[in-house]
Amino acid sequence: RIEFVIAAGKEGGRGALCLARLELRERAPDPVPWPDVKRAVQGDRLTLDFGVPREFNGLALQWPAPAPDYDVFGRDGTGGPWRLLRRVRGSDGALDALYLPESEAWQLRIHRRRGQAWPDVALRSAAQWPTLDAALAEQAAALRHGEMPRAYLQQQNYWTLVGVDGGGARSGLMSEDGALEIGRGGASVEPAVRVNGGAAVTWADVKIEHTLAGGHLPLPRATWTHPQFRLVIEAAADGPAAAPQLLARYTLRNITATRQTYTLLLALRPWQVNPPQQFLSTPGGARSLRELSWTEGLLKADGQALLRPTQPPARVSALPFDGGLSLESLAAAPPLRLLNDPQAYASALLAFDITLAPGAEHRLGWAAPLATGAAPAALDDGAMANRFVAAEAGWRARLDRLVIEGPPELQRLAATLRTSLAHMLMSRDGPALRPGTRSYARTWIRDGAMMVAGLVRLGELAVAREFTDWYAGHIFASGKVPCCVDARGADPVVENDSHGQYLYAVAEVMRHGGDLAFARRHWPQAQRVVAWMEALRQSERGAANRTPERAHLFGLMPPSISHEGYSDKPAYSYWDDFWALRGYKDAVFIASTLGQGAEAKAWGAMREEFERELAASIEATARRFAVDFIAGAADRGDFDATSTTMALNPAQAALPRARLEATFERYCELSRQRADGRRASPDYTPYEWRTVGALVRLGRADCAHEMVDFFLRDQRPAGWNQWAEVVLPDPRAVKFLGDMPHAWVSSDYIRSVLDLLAYEREADGTLLLGAGLKPSWLEQADIAVRGLVTASGPLDFALRRQPGGWALHLERAGAPARLHWPGTGPLPAATRGDGTPLPWQGRELALPPAPATVQLAR
Repeated sequence: RIEFVIAAGKEGGRGALCLARLELRERAPDPVPWPDVKRAVQGDRLTLDFGVPREFNGLALQWPAPAPDYDVFGRDGTGGPWRLLRRVRGSDGALDALYLPESEAWQLRIHRRRGQAWPDVALRSAAQWPTLDAALAEQAAALRHGEMPRAYLQQQNYWTLVGVDGGGARSGLMSEDGALEIGRGGASVEPAVRVNGGAAVTWADVKIEHTLAGGHLPLPRATWTHPQFRLVIEAAADGPAAAPQLLARYTLRNITATRQTYTLLLALRPWQVNPPQQFLSTPGGARSLRELSWTEGLLKADGQALLRPTQPPARVSALPFDGGLSLESLAAAPPLRLLNDPQAYASALLAFDITLAPGAEHRLGWAAPLATGAAPAALDDGAMANRFVAAEAGWRARLDRLVIEGPPELQRLAATLRTSLAHMLMSRDGPALRPGTRSYARTWIRDGAMMVAGLVRLGELAVAREFTDWYAGHIFASGKVPCCVDARGADPVVENDSHGQYLYAVAEVMRHGGDLAFARRHWPQAQRVVAWMEALRQSERGAANRTPERAHLFGLMPPSISHEGYSDKPAYSYWDDFWALRGYKDAVFIASTLGQGAEAKAWGAMREEFERELAASIEATARRFAVDFIAGAADRGDFDATSTTMALNPAQAALPRARLEATFERYCELSRQRADGRRASPDYTPYEWRTVGALVRLGRADCAHEMVDFFLRDQRPAGWNQWAEVVLPDPRAVKFLGDMPHAWVSSDYIRSVLDLLAYEREADGTLLLGAGLKPSWLEQADIAVRGLVTASGPLDFALRRQPGGWALHLERAGAPARLHWPGTGPLPAATRGDGTPLPWQGRELALPPAPATVQLAR
């Protein structure tokens, strides 16, 4: 059998959106019908004789009564020796799913050590149980709904990140249902509640609401509402990036009119929040827990400190894997002191008894290390509350420097913008900016450069500088910029966007920081990178590309696989060329800033020649393929507007206006068809957020806001202000999602939302304000932006309603600014504060130098 697994993500340095994992497996013989199996009982032994050798990956044993201790043996023939396949002790008497990969036997024997009943026995093939997670899924189906996570019930589950700035993989995850994963690849802590000694209430029995502290801080909450209680599950992280701690807090409230006795159950489970279908870098699903111990208020796993609660539980119990996975079995298990599980998938349960009067609430929590090291110090609930307050204050100070005021729609965008910044900061591993913490253990210059562009506009210059310095140390001596870097070092795979991206990152830090020492540090690398990039360009300017058949390829970057859609075969991707153009522009800027006149002049000539030949290639490609839009690749003539956004930002290329307009008009129409159901909506990546900023820069704010509305509908869960790398039309379809949240998606979101407010236009050196404001916003509320960082300094402005119109207050702007009037209908009459008329140029108004006030009368 040949099995293909298709998923979105990046692997092998290729930056590929579409991955194919190929598995070659020997086809198992068709199962022998069960009536042909000979079943014989002799004393405490049940023997199954298949008559032929049978391959299997596991056994499903359904016991009709409490199960005994038993051993499972197999042998290859009727006279061969029996070999032990599995020893089971302490089964809870339900479905036993014995995962036995790559097994084969002619006969099976179950030797019962105690008990009376015999089970129904079924073989499970490699197709049925390819992994332990598949066996767990069968167990989940046999348990009460909610006893195990959605991931094992054929439902997609969603999660969010809990971490500190720079912590990267040293972070936790919170599932949409309130489970917490302790560290990358770590075990989960799942809550449940008993009311007056009844059955455990799980995620499947409650309504769940998702929020963030303050509406935008990366302290997630999942609130369970049940007729008899409300449970708020909160998470945070604190401590240094090298050794952070995960903090969990549970607030149980009695919402009934009578006194109630509750038991809060916190179950430690041998699986991750990261679900089994996640396979890149950190495979999701089951996670081993061989040894558990409870001593002096500390739960340990495999000899390492795992978590310390703020209050002593009434009971702590534990079971080996064979003891069952139901909460009832776990609650009835012996007290935990030390447990060694031969199968290495043990569970533990902390039970807290709580009695509450009507309207009363009780709060408790726990702390857990997210890196190997010392156990969390003993803490009480007051200390835990102080740590949550400190974590919240720290994030507020970091995320709230940019102030955005406006109507609810704009406030929602602003909240997600702040959360997106937090996701980028938490996902980075020290100086290395990364797209995520689970699926990706490497850094791409592609992602990093675009994150830098968002970071500097939000005042995170130090983070941007630290990343760019770090990445520069991995550039090859030849000047080739590696596409990505991981623990093994720089990846040599050819991706021809990388060189321009590095130069752009350097220039962005220079433009926003004015740091000449930084510029001088990067000057040697910049020289080598430009030389490498120029050699690539010249390699496509030879006689071969002057023939009619190949003239449309003349002067471009050579083929590479850097753009997400071209992992099948290297392509003449215009994505690479737009980045190369940006690189030439920024090389000239770097040289000029450092007073390197000769290089600035020479590189300027290269830039001008390349921009001319790029525009000519785009026209020639459109004619060759008989299209009116800008192709994604010159040798394919394909349509890819998400790629073409690079022409508008960051390249700000001088390209035929008609081609740009045709490209994005087609995109808008196809997007409308997708949104209203006229066109099938496949899985997509929210990298598409780039199109919002591109549409604003093209003067299509109307379509930009259609896309904003479309993308916002796919936040999952909506209250956590995030997107996975892959968005599924069916939210519960079980597929690979990439990382969630995804920091590169966050950077695309940040850059586009900031463009709605203001952006720098390279052609005339102006700040363009308000080009993406929604007309209805002007009528609903005042709009103000304070603390937006530009290359010319901070930008503060406000549009405030007043009788008969608006007043525009330009408080700070380090460069000439213009207002693009976002309203519909006739343009308002514009005057200075002293009454001097100001003329409109199209829909743009040149503003007086800041500080200034302009009156806009209807």
